[in-house]
Amino acid sequence: MKTVFHVSSPDPGDQRHALANAANLWADDAVSAPGDEIVVVANGGGVRMFVEGAAADPEMVAALAERGIAFRACSNALRGAGKTAEDLLEGVEAVPSGVGELARLQSEGFGYVKAP
Repeated sequence: MKTVFHVSSPDPGDQRHALANAANLWADDAVSAPGDEIVVVANGGGVRMFVEGAAADPEMVAALAERGIAFRACSNALRGAGKTAEDLLEGVEAVPSGVGELARLQSEGFGYVKAP
C-alpha cells in the first residue's frame, strides 16, 4: 500500500493531527505491512510543520522518519515564507512543487488523504 498525506494548513493543531493520522496508518496492522510507503507532503502554510524553530512537533516528525515515513516540503511555499531547504528539519526533503509532488505520487499509485 502507498499513501500520501497532504497538509496545507498553517494551524499547529491541524499539523499534529496529520502526523497522528500518518502514525495511526503506519501502526494499523490490519492495513499496513512492511514495505508499505507513507509520505507526508506539505505546501502552503503547512510547510511550517517541517521548518526548524516553527515546527509544531519536531519530535514526532523525527520519530516517524525513523519508522520510514517520508516527509516532503514545497520549495515554492518555503520561498514564500522566506525559508530554504536548509531551514527544514532533518529528514525532510524539499521538492520543487507540493502540488506537483502530490500529482506525481498519485500517478505512481499512491492513495491521497487530505489531512486534516
